[in-house]
Amino acid sequence: MPSAPRSKPPRLPDNSVDPEGEFPLGAPEYFFYLLFQTARQRDLHFDRILEPSGLNIAQWRSMAIIRRLEVCTMSSLARYSTVERTTLTRAVDQLVRRGVVRRWTPEHDRRQVNLSLTTEGEAIYRKAVAVLKDLNAALLADVDPDRLRDLARLLQVVLHRLTGTDSLAMDLLTFGRTTPP
Repeated sequence: MPSAPRSKPPRLPDNSVDPEGEFPLGAPEYFFYLLFQTARQRDLHFDRILEPSGLNIAQWRSMAIIRRLEVCTMSSLARYSTVERTTLTRAVDQLVRRGVVRRWTPEHDRRQVNLSLTTEGEAIYRKAVAVLKDLNAALLADVDPDRLRDLARLLQVVLHRLTGTDSLAMDLLTFGRTTPP
């Protein structure tokens, strides 16, 4: 004899719903949801824009961080890129094969692997960063600059709280530099 369909357990009230009714979730949950979706959609959009240059977003991030640090270790690249390590290794391998990144080992520490942009890498970086700046400007065209700075400061506060230490947060916020670039 077939069993009777099981009834679903009663659904508990959703405590994350915005009490003001403006958002589909509570404001804190919706903030992080929007942050994730915005970053993801921007990455997808930028990835499409980069396609004619032969770069993808992981390669771009790698090049941008290598450029910012000038000489970059794989550990530093992993720390600042937010790209999963196997994807990062594959991206760097492709950039090295393409001749836009140089991988080398310093004499004083043969265990360390350093990365730097080649002359061709610098040229590709400059073109890509111009495209990125244009994209960012278009996306933020109607945002008041003071409000944008306030939002950036808010994200700095959240990052400090997430890392749990001022030193780690400052390292991430400044790419390990103690003085502004």
